[in-house]
Amino acid sequence: MIVEQCQGVVLSTLPYGDNDLVVSLFTLEHGRLRCFARSARKSRKRFAGTLEPGSRLELTMAVKQQGLCPLDRSDQLAPPPGLGSRLDAMALMLYSCELTELLTPEGQPLPRLYRLLSALLDYLTLSAARRQERCFFEINLLNVLGYLPPLEGPLLAPLRSCLATGRFGSVDFLPEQLLAAGRLLDRELTQHCPRPRKSLEFLEGVL
Repeated sequence: MIVEQCQGVVLSTLPYGDNDLVVSLFTLEHGRLRCFARSARKSRKRFAGTLEPGSRLELTMAVKQQGLCPLDRSDQLAPPPGLGSRLDAMALMLYSCELTELLTPEGQPLPRLYRLLSALLDYLTLSAARRQERCFFEINLLNVLGYLPPLEGPLLAPLRSCLATGRFGSVDFLPEQLLAAGRLLDRELTQHCPRPRKSLEFLEGVL
């Protein structure tokens, strides 16, 4: 195994034993990877509390074709948005990370999706989360993964605009357009997700 430097976003973590973590990462170079971070829950030098969902990291790791990749070190590039009292940003961040984990194949680089997720995290660091940004992320996610549904008619015009621009916060929806977009996206995501979205209830209770 060759140890290399990667950029990645933490999607989720799972405690293993007393001190270790199994970490799901979405990396620029290799797509989604599952990693083993030995002593991550007590190490202040190698991980320093950086392995939180939504954290963007510089990673030192050995990438394997199968099994858990040993994660040696992580250095924070940007903290998770929504820390503290910003529940709207935290809810949309957690939901977007879960969608990415559910829908992406393991070990397949998807640089467009990495840039999309990073752009959302940048946006949420400075701006309030809205249902419009949720729709923006969802339709672009489906498009990158080849699951784009037909977007015909005036009610879905904002979703077509979401595909034409790469900037969060730049597309407005009328109430009836937001309702139609939400119904379409929920149906498509339910169809493609292998299990229910655990973070959806929290998100819908906030936005």
